[in-house]
Amino acid sequence: MSHEFRKRLPEPMREVLRRTRAAFLSMGLPSKGEFSQPESELVASAEISIVIPVLDAPPLERCFASLERYGSGAEVIIVDDGSEREETKTLIREFAARNRWKVLRNIRPQGHSRATEAGARLATHPYLCLLNADTVMTPWSWRAAQEAFEADPRIAVTGPTTSHATTPQMIKRAELCRHYWNDAQVCGFAKYYAEKVRSRGWVDLPEVGGFAFFVRRDVWEELGGFDQDLPDYGNEVEFCRRITKSGRRIVWTQKSYIHHLGNQTYSGPRFGKNYIYEKSLRALEYIERKHGG
Repeated sequence: MSHEFRKRLPEPMREVLRRTRAAFLSMGLPSKGEFSQPESELVASAEISIVIPVLDAPPLERCFASLERYGSGAEVIIVDDGSEREETKTLIREFAARNRWKVLRNIRPQGHSRATEAGARLATHPYLCLLNADTVMTPWSWRAAQEAFEADPRIAVTGPTTSHATTPQMIKRAELCRHYWNDAQVCGFAKYYAEKVRSRGWVDLPEVGGFAFFVRRDVWEELGGFDQDLPDYGNEVEFCRRITKSGRRIVWTQKSYIHHLGNQTYSGPRFGKNYIYEKSLRALEYIERKHGG
Protein backbone atom coordinates (compact mmCIF):
# COMPACT_ATOMS: atom_id res chain seq x y z
CA MET A 1 0.00 0.00 0.00
CA SER A 2 1.57 3.28 -1.12
CA HIS A 3 2.08 6.26 1.15
CA GLU A 4 -0.08 8.44 -1.10
CA PHE A 5 -2.94 5.94 -0.94
CA ARG A 6 -2.75 5.75 2.86
CA LYS A 7 -2.91 9.56 3.07
CA ARG A 8 -6.27 9.50 1.26
CA LEU A 9 -7.79 7.04 3.72
CA PRO A 10 -10.06 8.32 6.52
CA GLU A 11 -8.22 8.83 9.80
CA PRO A 12 -10.03 5.98 11.64
CA MET A 13 -8.89 3.55 8.94
CA ARG A 14 -5.32 4.86 9.06
CA GLU A 15 -5.34 4.36 12.81
CA VAL A 16 -6.45 0.74 12.33
CA LEU A 17 -3.52 0.23 9.95
CA ARG A 18 -1.10 1.80 12.42
CA ARG A 19 -2.33 -0.43 15.23
CA THR A 20 -2.13 -3.52 13.02
CA ARG A 21 1.45 -2.65 12.07
CA ALA A 22 2.36 -2.06 15.73
CA ALA A 23 0.85 -5.41 16.72
CA PHE A 24 2.95 -7.17 14.08
CA LEU A 25 6.14 -5.35 15.16
CA SER A 26 5.40 -6.18 18.82
CA MET A 27 5.50 -9.92 18.26
CA GLY A 28 7.85 -11.57 20.73
CA LEU A 29 7.63 -8.77 23.28
CA PRO A 30 5.89 -9.34 26.65
CA SER A 31 2.53 -7.63 27.08
CA LYS A 32 2.72 -7.70 30.88
CA GLY A 33 5.16 -8.29 33.71
CA GLU A 34 7.97 -6.37 35.38
CA PHE A 35 11.69 -6.35 34.75
CA SER A 36 14.48 -6.45 37.30
CA GLN A 37 17.17 -3.79 37.07
CA PRO A 38 20.85 -4.74 37.00
CA GLU A 39 22.69 -3.57 40.12
CA SER A 40 25.17 -1.69 37.91
CA GLU A 41 22.30 0.46 36.58
CA LEU A 42 21.14 1.36 40.08
CA VAL A 43 24.72 2.28 41.09
CA ALA A 44 25.10 4.40 37.95
CA SER A 45 21.88 6.30 38.63
CA ALA A 46 23.35 7.54 41.92
CA GLU A 47 25.89 9.57 39.91
CA ILE A 48 23.19 11.46 38.01
CA SER A 49 21.04 14.52 38.70
CA ILE A 50 17.89 14.31 36.58
CA VAL A 51 16.20 17.61 35.72
CA ILE A 52 12.60 17.48 34.42
CA PRO A 53 10.76 20.68 33.40
CA VAL A 54 7.00 20.20 33.59
CA LEU A 55 4.07 22.18 32.25
CA ASP A 56 0.89 20.08 32.43
CA ALA A 57 2.38 17.31 30.28
CA PRO A 58 -0.23 14.57 29.62
CA PRO A 59 2.13 11.52 30.00
CA LEU A 60 3.62 12.85 33.25
CA GLU A 61 2.46 10.03 35.54
CA ARG A 62 3.95 7.40 33.25
CA CYS A 63 7.28 9.22 33.21
CA PHE A 64 7.34 9.67 36.98
CA ALA A 65 6.34 6.06 37.68
CA SER A 66 9.10 4.70 35.46
CA LEU A 67 11.62 7.06 37.05
CA GLU A 68 10.51 5.98 40.51
CA ARG A 69 10.96 2.34 39.53
CA TYR A 70 14.23 2.53 37.57
CA GLY A 71 15.94 5.74 38.73
CA SER A 72 15.71 5.36 42.49
CA GLY A 73 19.38 6.19 43.07
CA ALA A 74 19.32 9.47 41.18
CA GLU A 75 18.88 13.01 42.43
CA VAL A 76 15.61 14.07 40.77
CA ILE A 77 14.75 17.74 40.35
CA ILE A 78 11.27 18.66 39.08
CA VAL A 79 10.76 22.19 37.76
CA ASP A 80 7.04 22.97 37.65
CA ASP A 81 7.03 25.72 35.06
CA GLY A 82 3.68 27.29 35.95
CA SER A 83 1.36 24.26 35.65
CA GLU A 84 -2.32 25.10 36.07
CA ARG A 85 -3.95 21.65 36.24
CA GLU A 86 -4.57 20.38 39.76
CA GLU A 87 -3.84 16.86 38.55
CA THR A 88 -0.31 17.92 37.59
CA LYS A 89 0.32 19.64 40.90
CA THR A 90 -0.95 16.61 42.81
CA LEU A 91 1.25 14.20 40.84
CA ILE A 92 4.33 16.32 41.49
CA ARG A 93 3.53 16.65 45.17
CA GLU A 94 2.84 12.95 45.71
CA PHE A 95 5.81 11.58 43.77
CA ALA A 96 8.18 14.15 45.26
CA ALA A 97 7.11 13.39 48.82
CA ARG A 98 7.34 9.65 48.31
CA ASN A 99 10.80 9.76 46.71
CA ARG A 100 12.29 12.90 48.28
CA TRP A 101 12.59 14.57 44.91
CA LYS A 102 13.42 18.27 44.80
CA VAL A 103 10.75 20.60 43.42
CA LEU A 104 11.11 24.13 42.09
CA ARG A 105 7.96 25.99 41.02
CA ASN A 106 7.64 28.96 38.70
CA ILE A 107 4.45 30.97 39.15
CA ARG A 108 4.51 31.89 35.46
CA PRO A 109 6.02 29.76 32.68
CA GLN A 110 9.61 30.68 31.86
CA GLY A 111 9.97 28.22 29.00
CA HIS A 112 11.49 24.77 28.77
CA SER A 113 15.12 25.93 28.46
CA ARG A 114 15.02 28.44 31.31
CA ALA A 115 13.24 25.92 33.52
CA THR A 116 15.91 23.35 32.71
CA GLU A 117 18.67 25.76 33.70
CA ALA A 118 16.95 26.61 36.97
CA GLY A 119 16.76 22.93 37.85
CA ALA A 120 20.37 22.32 36.86
CA ARG A 121 21.50 24.98 39.33
CA LEU A 122 20.15 22.79 42.15
CA ALA A 123 22.05 19.69 40.96
CA THR A 124 24.81 18.22 43.10
CA HIS A 125 25.75 14.97 41.31
CA PRO A 126 28.60 14.68 38.74
CA TYR A 127 26.41 14.13 35.70
CA LEU A 128 23.21 15.80 34.53
CA CYS A 129 20.37 14.18 32.65
CA LEU A 130 18.13 16.87 31.15
CA LEU A 131 14.97 14.84 30.69
CA ASN A 132 11.70 15.52 28.89
CA ALA A 133 8.47 14.59 30.66
CA ASP A 134 7.21 12.54 27.69
CA THR A 135 9.72 9.75 28.30
CA VAL A 136 9.61 6.29 29.87
CA MET A 137 12.64 4.95 31.73
CA THR A 138 13.79 1.35 31.43
CA PRO A 139 16.13 -0.79 33.57
CA TRP A 140 18.86 0.05 31.02
CA SER A 141 18.84 3.85 31.17
CA TRP A 142 21.95 4.96 33.10
CA ARG A 143 24.99 2.68 33.12
CA ALA A 144 26.08 3.28 29.51
CA ALA A 145 26.29 7.04 30.07
CA GLN A 146 28.24 6.65 33.30
CA GLU A 147 30.61 4.16 31.64
CA ALA A 148 31.29 6.54 28.75
CA PHE A 149 31.97 9.50 31.04
CA GLU A 150 34.32 7.44 33.21
CA ALA A 151 36.19 5.87 30.29
CA ASP A 152 37.06 9.04 28.34
CA PRO A 153 37.25 12.52 29.89
CA ARG A 154 36.80 14.00 26.41
CA ILE A 155 33.23 12.61 26.26
CA ALA A 156 31.12 15.51 27.52
CA VAL A 157 27.64 14.65 26.23
CA THR A 158 25.84 11.35 25.66
CA GLY A 159 22.38 10.29 24.56
CA PRO A 160 20.60 6.90 24.67
CA THR A 161 18.88 4.80 22.06
CA THR A 162 15.23 5.80 21.71
CA SER A 163 11.93 5.62 19.87
CA HIS A 164 11.72 9.20 18.63
CA ALA A 165 14.51 11.60 17.67
CA THR A 166 15.84 13.50 14.67
CA THR A 167 19.25 11.85 15.11
CA PRO A 168 20.46 8.26 14.41
CA GLN A 169 19.56 7.38 18.02
CA MET A 170 16.03 6.50 16.85
CA ILE A 171 15.22 2.86 16.11
CA LYS A 172 12.53 2.61 13.44
CA ARG A 173 10.71 -0.37 14.97
CA ALA A 174 10.35 1.49 18.26
CA GLU A 175 9.35 4.70 16.48
CA LEU A 176 6.46 3.00 14.70
CA CYS A 177 5.25 1.48 17.98
CA ARG A 178 6.06 4.27 20.41
CA HIS A 179 2.44 5.26 21.13
CA TYR A 180 1.17 1.67 21.28
CA TRP A 181 3.64 -0.14 23.54
CA ASN A 182 2.85 -0.47 27.22
CA ASP A 183 5.66 -0.36 29.80
CA ALA A 184 6.27 -4.12 29.64
CA GLN A 185 6.72 -3.95 25.88
CA VAL A 186 8.98 -0.90 26.19
CA CYS A 187 11.20 -2.72 28.70
CA GLY A 188 11.09 -5.93 26.68
CA PHE A 189 12.35 -4.09 23.62
CA ALA A 190 15.00 -2.29 25.68
CA LYS A 191 16.29 -5.61 27.01
CA TYR A 192 16.30 -7.17 23.54
CA TYR A 193 18.14 -4.21 22.04
CA ALA A 194 20.65 -3.71 24.87
CA GLU A 195 21.66 -7.36 24.78
CA LYS A 196 22.46 -7.10 21.07
CA VAL A 197 24.86 -4.17 21.52
CA ARG A 198 28.46 -4.83 22.46
CA SER A 199 29.91 -3.21 25.57
CA ARG A 200 30.93 0.39 24.94
CA GLY A 201 28.80 0.56 21.84
CA TRP A 202 29.47 4.25 21.32
CA VAL A 203 28.80 6.21 18.15
CA ASP A 204 30.22 9.71 17.81
CA LEU A 205 27.60 12.20 16.62
CA PRO A 206 27.55 15.96 15.98
CA GLU A 207 24.58 16.20 18.36
CA VAL A 208 22.18 14.04 20.38
CA GLY A 209 18.48 14.56 21.00
CA GLY A 210 17.37 16.81 23.84
CA PHE A 211 14.75 14.38 25.19
CA ALA A 212 17.37 12.71 27.46
CA PHE A 213 20.50 14.83 27.31
CA PHE A 214 23.34 13.56 29.50
CA VAL A 215 26.16 16.04 30.19
CA ARG A 216 28.99 16.38 32.65
CA ARG A 217 27.88 18.94 35.22
CA ASP A 218 31.30 20.64 35.33
CA VAL A 219 31.24 21.08 31.53
CA TRP A 220 27.67 22.42 31.68
CA GLU A 221 28.79 24.99 34.25
CA GLU A 222 32.01 25.83 32.40
CA LEU A 223 30.12 26.60 29.18
CA GLY A 224 27.37 28.50 31.00
CA GLY A 225 24.49 26.18 30.15
CA PHE A 226 22.19 27.02 27.27
CA ASP A 227 22.56 30.09 25.07
CA GLN A 228 20.61 32.93 26.69
CA ASP A 229 19.65 34.27 23.25
CA LEU A 230 17.69 31.07 22.55
CA PRO A 231 14.55 31.21 24.70
CA ASP A 232 13.45 27.69 23.67
CA TYR A 233 14.06 24.97 21.09
CA GLY A 234 17.38 24.20 19.45
CA ASN A 235 19.32 24.70 22.66
CA GLU A 236 20.78 21.20 22.74
CA VAL A 237 21.93 21.64 19.12
CA GLU A 238 23.65 24.94 19.89
CA PHE A 239 25.19 23.51 23.07
CA CYS A 240 26.57 20.55 21.11
CA ARG A 241 28.19 22.96 18.65
CA ARG A 242 30.07 24.54 21.56
CA ILE A 243 31.00 21.09 22.88
CA THR A 244 32.52 20.15 19.53
CA LYS A 245 34.40 23.44 19.23
CA SER A 246 35.91 22.84 22.68
CA GLY A 247 37.47 19.61 21.40
CA ARG A 248 35.19 17.29 23.35
CA ARG A 249 33.16 14.30 22.18
CA ILE A 250 29.41 13.69 21.86
CA VAL A 251 28.38 10.03 21.75
CA TRP A 252 25.28 7.93 21.33
CA THR A 253 25.42 5.21 23.97
CA GLN A 254 23.63 2.46 22.08
CA LYS A 255 23.41 0.08 25.04
CA SER A 256 21.01 2.37 26.95
CA TYR A 257 17.35 2.86 26.03
CA ILE A 258 14.90 5.57 27.11
CA HIS A 259 11.51 5.56 25.37
CA HIS A 260 10.42 8.90 23.93
CA LEU A 261 6.80 9.58 22.96
CA GLY A 262 7.61 12.90 21.33
CA ASN A 263 6.02 16.36 21.18
CA GLN A 264 4.21 15.98 24.53
CA THR A 265 6.61 17.69 26.93
CA TYR A 266 4.63 20.91 27.43
CA SER A 267 0.86 21.19 27.20
CA GLY A 268 -1.46 24.01 26.16
CA PRO A 269 -2.51 25.75 22.93
CA ARG A 270 0.60 27.94 22.69
CA PHE A 271 2.75 24.81 22.34
CA GLY A 272 1.05 23.36 19.26
CA LYS A 273 2.80 22.00 16.17
CA ASN A 274 2.95 25.35 14.36
CA TYR A 275 4.41 27.07 17.41
CA ILE A 276 7.09 24.39 17.78
CA TYR A 277 7.91 24.39 14.07
CA GLU A 278 8.28 28.17 13.88
CA LYS A 279 10.39 28.38 17.04
CA SER A 280 12.60 25.49 15.91
CA LEU A 281 13.15 27.06 12.49
CA ARG A 282 14.15 30.40 14.02
CA ALA A 283 16.47 28.60 16.45
CA LEU A 284 18.24 26.77 13.63
CA GLU A 285 18.64 30.00 11.68
CA TYR A 286 20.20 31.61 14.76
CA ILE A 287 22.57 28.65 15.26
CA GLU A 288 23.71 28.77 11.64
CA ARG A 289 24.45 32.49 11.94
CA LYS A 290 26.37 31.98 15.17
CA HIS A 291 28.34 28.86 14.29
CA GLY A 292 28.25 28.67 10.50
CA GLY A 293 27.05 25.77 8.40
